[in-house]
Amino acid sequence: MPRYVQDFDSVRQESSGEPALGTTYSYKMKRGAEGTFEWTEFQPDSRLAWHGPPVKAGPGSMEPSGWWELSDEGGGTHVKLVMTPKPGGLFKLMSPFMASGMRKGNARALELLKQQLEGA
Repeated sequence: MPRYVQDFDSVRQESSGEPALGTTYSYKMKRGAEGTFEWTEFQPDSRLAWHGPPVKAGPGSMEPSGWWELSDEGGGTHVKLVMTPKPGGLFKLMSPFMASGMRKGNARALELLKQQLEGA
């Protein structure tokens, strides 16, 4: 993830074995927040969903969640990223402003991911 989602400093698998339903990961954001998430849906060819406990960040908190949807499209794969974090504290008030930044960040991440996959 840090190679295409620029806000992440690191992501590390914590549970053993191959990634599967329930696999847990720890992460650190470039701004210092740290937390965990796990795969709550794991259908590698079509849908991957995640959820994690709320992470305290300054005056608020953010509970990470979302999913990836993958579908065949014209000889390639269409990738859709949906982020559904749940803000807490002051972040609830700031969420309309944060949503715009998240959309821009997601678009940037998907473009970087596309470049990496197509360049491979």
